[in-house]
Amino acid sequence: MESQAKTGHSPSGYDRGNKYRQLIETEEFKELIQRKKAFIVPVTLFFLAFYFVLPILAAYSEVLKGEAFFHITWAWVYALLQFAVVWIGGIVYIKKAAKYDKMAKKILNKYEKELGE
Repeated sequence: MESQAKTGHSPSGYDRGNKYRQLIETEEFKELIQRKKAFIVPVTLFFLAFYFVLPILAAYSEVLKGEAFFHITWAWVYALLQFAVVWIGGIVYIKKAAKYDKMAKKILNKYEKELGE
């Protein structure tokens, strides 16, 4: 007789994976995923663009070579601004992720009986 770990099936023919497949087809779960994508994709694109603009401008233009203030060039201002943007973005992401976690918890609680947990 094979064990549950070897076969990947639960006793009595109970398939937990099928229950989770049904869960991800619910409107609540689809809405959660859509909200996460609506936040993560634009923010990721912004960070990538913001990060890669510095080396591109520094290498191929004269824009960042001008003096901003106190004999500091715009390249240094932009580079230091990247640190601020990363910290602010991280804080915003942590707060948004907490909201998504609460939404996921509500969905799991709603379908807890159907999942058999």
